[in-house]
Amino acid sequence: MNRLVLSIPVLFSFLLVGCSQSNDKEIDDTWTFVSMPDFLNVDCDYPQEGWEDALSYILTSVKEENPDFLVVAGDLVMGHWDSPEWNDKDTIAKYADRYYSAWTRRMNDHGLKFYTSIGDHEVGDNPWNNPKKLKAVKLYKNAFAKYLDMPKNGPDHMKGTAFWWRHKNVLFISTDVFEEGESDQGFIKAGVTGKQLEWLRQVLEENKDADHRIVLGHAPTLGPVRKWSSSGLMIKEGQDSEFWQTMKEYNVDAYLCGEVHAITCTERDGIMQVAHGGLIGYNTRTNYMVVKVSQNKIELEIKEIELLPHGNHLWQTKNNRPLENVTISKENKAKGFYPVGSVTISKTDGKQFINRKGYFLRKYETSNEYAVPIFRKDNDQGLPYQLPKVLINEDQNN
Repeated sequence: MNRLVLSIPVLFSFLLVGCSQSNDKEIDDTWTFVSMPDFLNVDCDYPQEGWEDALSYILTSVKEENPDFLVVAGDLVMGHWDSPEWNDKDTIAKYADRYYSAWTRRMNDHGLKFYTSIGDHEVGDNPWNNPKKLKAVKLYKNAFAKYLDMPKNGPDHMKGTAFWWRHKNVLFISTDVFEEGESDQGFIKAGVTGKQLEWLRQVLEENKDADHRIVLGHAPTLGPVRKWSSSGLMIKEGQDSEFWQTMKEYNVDAYLCGEVHAITCTERDGIMQVAHGGLIGYNTRTNYMVVKVSQNKIELEIKEIELLPHGNHLWQTKNNRPLENVTISKENKAKGFYPVGSVTISKTDGKQFINRKGYFLRKYETSNEYAVPIFRKDNDQGLPYQLPKVLINEDQNN
């Protein structure tokens, strides 16, 4: 009898140790990546006079998050490298070498591994309204695949522009949403259809054992979303698209996108769409998202910082030009990137989106708000040059 009595506290202590070890293992297994779409969305040299101090601060801040890698969901460059009057093959080759090489050197010098989706500015920018520009899209995509050197495991017609990889317990799929087809943008239609959709489905099917699934694409699918100095390119079919329905079928956790240079976080069908990123040289704030991953949860936190674009315009190949100087004040550097939204995707009892704060609150999940660049603040239409701020310490009711 005494042996039985003595064994109860011993057994209880073993249970406590077991629980502690389990929790410690989840903490130990947690890893981080950072999302920062539309960086830079401008043709920048390296170093770029008037910009480099601010860019270095941003990338140093990203590095201090200790990410395993950075994902950029499109629009690395301005990419206006074709014209009816130019030899597109020569100009695309020339500027791709100059600006993609600068972009990758900057990342490498900051010690950041990266995965990059293709954006509209990597294929000449919308619209694509004449046959010559449509022909140039193939040249653009070849240049992107060459210089960014992403995995060549996509569908046959999109090697290096659509791809997937697995990291630890997570499946990542980066889509190429710029497919040939008629739309209000001309000869390119934003979406994931046909052979690419078949490929997406196959990758999801073959990786069902992944703990989490994250898809990237440049254009938002759900809307409306906030827009700041953006044409607002979208996947028009939205939640009804075969693309979204396929993600729903395979229980994708998040769709990360850019394009709109503003933050809107929308959850539908168990998928959190996060449209975010900034437009440096045009807008007065930019942001990135820190994602912490463990076996049973994904924690997302968006952080923002104030910028001051000023001066004359920086040269670009065409007339869409940012300001030539971008400054982060000493005060804002001291303050650093501040949180503006967070949520946890918990899977301990089914999938739940818990602890919503800031931009992840349901009251912010759709918006028609629009703002213009700072250098258009005196526009005739009376449009604002800044979007309203959302701070994480606001009322946190869902």
